[in-house]
Amino acid sequence: MPARIAAATNAAMIASWTDLLTGSQLYWAISVFASVLQVFLLIGAFLGHGSDFDHGADSHDGSTTDSVKLLSFRILVAFFVGFGWAGVLAQRQGMSAGGIATAAVVSGVAFMLLMFATMRFLMAMRDDGSLHYENAIGIRGQVYVTIPPKREGIGQIEVMLQGRLITASAVTDSEQALAPQHGIEITGLMPPNTFVVKPTT
Repeated sequence: MPARIAAATNAAMIASWTDLLTGSQLYWAISVFASVLQVFLLIGAFLGHGSDFDHGADSHDGSTTDSVKLLSFRILVAFFVGFGWAGVLAQRQGMSAGGIATAAVVSGVAFMLLMFATMRFLMAMRDDGSLHYENAIGIRGQVYVTIPPKREGIGQIEVMLQGRLITASAVTDSEQALAPQHGIEITGLMPPNTFVVKPTT
């Protein structure tokens, strides 16, 4: 009798695992878990936490170039969102196990590529809106924090760049220190983003 009970228990466990791997529970579990995770990732992105960009080599002005990673965590999560929900919908349509798996994989890849394209688009928009410090050469502003003379130290200036009022590091070749509120003109750029300025009257 104990042997029969053990055999029945093992059979039930095997059947349960089979149902999990081939039935709707697997797709439901993947879809719900991936969707919740994607929501948290989106919230983190809005709050400015986390990144799916590779940091590449330094550019000529000292800034870093970024690229979107095709196999980033967020894009992989998007794959499982599409995979899970497509599996659930395919099962409701009464498709075969092979058809369900195929639909889930195709949908997952489509979601992954869509997320990749979206992130590339957002990356391009971010690049278009980024500040290009070399464009500030020739622009006038004013000293914000005293700039020591003869490049003996770094001060700060305020200047309008690409429609934004920014505060940036600056040095000067002037013989005299430049006090706050003193007018300046940007004459050059030192890496990474330090301006060279001269006083204006």
